[in-house]
Amino acid sequence: MRIKTLLLSAVTACSLGAFSLYAQAADTPLAMDAALHAQLPDKIRSSKTLNLVTDAHYPPCESFAEDNKTMVGFEPDLWNALGEVLGVTVKPVSIDFAGLIPGVKSGRFDVAMECISDSLEREKQVTFVNYAYATSEVYTLATETAIKSDPLTLCGLKVGLQTGTDFEHAINEIYSPNCSKNGKPDIQKVTLASADAVLLALYSGRVDFVLNDAASVDDIKKKAPKPIRTVSMPLMPKYYLGIVVAHENKQLADVLLKAMNVLIANGTYNKVMDKWDLGPMKLEKPGINLTSTTPL
Repeated sequence: MRIKTLLLSAVTACSLGAFSLYAQAADTPLAMDAALHAQLPDKIRSSKTLNLVTDAHYPPCESFAEDNKTMVGFEPDLWNALGEVLGVTVKPVSIDFAGLIPGVKSGRFDVAMECISDSLEREKQVTFVNYAYATSEVYTLATETAIKSDPLTLCGLKVGLQTGTDFEHAINEIYSPNCSKNGKPDIQKVTLASADAVLLALYSGRVDFVLNDAASVDDIKKKAPKPIRTVSMPLMPKYYLGIVVAHENKQLADVLLKAMNVLIANGTYNKVMDKWDLGPMKLEKPGINLTSTTPL
């Protein structure tokens, strides 16, 4: 959802032990699909490089290994496999999440991946090549016992939110209006620039809870300096995740979708998702802008 969300940048032993699939099988890379390579935009085909932007502070999507250079996660596994099928080298750069979509729109980067959730508002700005599902949970300190599996227990509390994420939408459009409708005070928002800052606000007690992807729970719990717990909350939206491509780059979006279908057909997609224990996030039929064409 980002889906996007929140997390300390270091990767735990779990992440390190799960180095990317393509790295494990570097001696047997996936075969290039010559027909798909030929369908790439001229600039990418001639340079044999796909410039990708991410915010590598969000395991298990992507994060930095101990060398602070190598990106690990299920999305690096996928984007490297896509690169092999397309016959290009994927060159990832990590920046703040808020700059991902603007970076693609401006043409500075070809694509963005960072567990970015597809929304109708974002589809007005960019195109999504959808490849997975995501949903979120409430994260709070284990000592915070007032929060239950009832959305009204969030009313009047402080939530930490990273700028530009769909968690803002969930609070603004779903949870705070639900509080008002039931005569409860709105949720108080503390908006911060980075995922790390949001989690630090939770650990320090500056906020009462944060929203984060359900898939991140193991990584966050292992790295947290204090015990935390998660709460599955009714009303929590489900999202499609997607590769972000500029509207005018339909040629690239179409070939990325075809390449993703190759990964599904040859079993690579399932291997990646199973390796990272992300079975519930699997999307059997990837597509383009599914939030508008096939709403959840």
